Amino acid sequence: MTATDWATIAYSYFFLIAGLGAGLGYFAKHFVKQHTEDIKNDLQKIMYALYNDGQTGLINKVDTLIEKQQEIKIDVEVLKAKSE
Repeated sequence: MTATDWATIAYSYFFLIAGLGAGLGYFAKHFVKQHTEDIKNDLQKIMYALYNDGQTGLINKVDTLIEKQQEIKIDVEVLKAKSE
């Protein structure tokens, strides 16, 4: 074999490996993008449930429960004081 044959073989294998690497990279990029898109959609649903419109979101409901709990605590103390 001549040096030209070796150069052609090396050139061919280089581009074959580069093409396979590019194909695998494209596939990996698409795979990761698809899975992160699902996670992003789920996260948007969670954020909406938490904050919603500032009135009916989960965080607002918890704040309301805490306020009501304090009112109930005060009412219980008043009832205890009246019963004594």
